[in-house]
Amino acid sequence: MDIQVLSQNGSKVNSVEFPISQEDLDSINIPLLHEIVQMQRAGIRSGTASTKTRGEVSGGGRKPYRQKGTGRARQGSTRAPQWRGGAIIFGPRPRDYFYRQPSKKVVLAIKSALLGHLKENSLQIVENLDVPSRKTKEAIFQFKKWNLFAGQERLLLIDLLLSEEMYYACRNIPGLEILMPHQLNPYDLLIADKVVISQSAYPQVVKILEGDNHGSL
Repeated sequence: MDIQVLSQNGSKVNSVEFPISQEDLDSINIPLLHEIVQMQRAGIRSGTASTKTRGEVSGGGRKPYRQKGTGRARQGSTRAPQWRGGAIIFGPRPRDYFYRQPSKKVVLAIKSALLGHLKENSLQIVENLDVPSRKTKEAIFQFKKWNLFAGQERLLLIDLLLSEEMYYACRNIPGLEILMPHQLNPYDLLIADKVVISQSAYPQVVKILEGDNHGSL
């Protein structure tokens, strides 16, 4: 599958071939993508929800009424779980939701996400991702030359090295993410409307498509 390479002014300079077939495009593993994205989303959960147990809730040190003779059920504290304002039974406690899937499954999920962008024609390659200055408006103007509308759609840029000008020019653009090939992950690929790869990063992305080990997660 051939993809055109765009120059800085948006013109087509040459083309590169992705080592995929039509059979690959028709075999995108949606269930695997869902499984790995769920793992990523679990890993970024804060896990700070907390409720108080009977030993932590304040008050309730005095027995509310005598043990016998009232006709009511015996009670030892007004902070028991059955009382209003009492403790919580089996409530959420601070915890880490992170878990790990096999790295081969992660690589296959990244490959499926990349194939999805290739199938939808939302992946393109540019000569380089350099911008002339740190000004955000000049970066947005550069993106328009590549038919990208920064700030209006989610963009994922993939490059081997992030220049200082690129960092300062893009940090205020909403929905724009810049990653290196070894940082690629299914979640960022799936939420992106378009993926842009620099020509220098292209060989590393091809290695992922060919099934080489990754190790971003």
